[in-house]
Amino acid sequence: MLQDNDLGTIDTDLFFQKIALDKKGIHIADIGAPNAKGQREVQPYELYARGKSDIDGYKRLRDIRAFLRENYSNICELPAVPKYSDVVYKNVELTKPSSITNVGEDAQGRIIFSITGQIIYKGE
Repeated sequence: MLQDNDLGTIDTDLFFQKIALDKKGIHIADIGAPNAKGQREVQPYELYARGKSDIDGYKRLRDIRAFLRENYSNICELPAVPKYSDVVYKNVELTKPSSITNVGEDAQGRIIFSITGQIIYKGE
């Protein structure tokens, strides 16, 4: 979804569950195991941003947050992501993402920013 909307490229600056210490980009992490909500599952997530500068990292996350806020109720399917998952998620609802939070500095002194939210879905 993020790659399809020009907000990054998987394994170039969008990383799922891992990001090397020397890379800049968005780290996408699920938080814990999904929980049932009726016939769908709820998966909390967190996005971390590390840019080439503090401003770059903040702007990357700001743009993604704006996209998610504008489209959270419009998204109804998340496609499979080759190498990571072959599951297509249907009946998807995103909660509005949190505000941007400063979570500290990395070893190079760059500020890491994050947002959190939830994905409510039915896998197929």
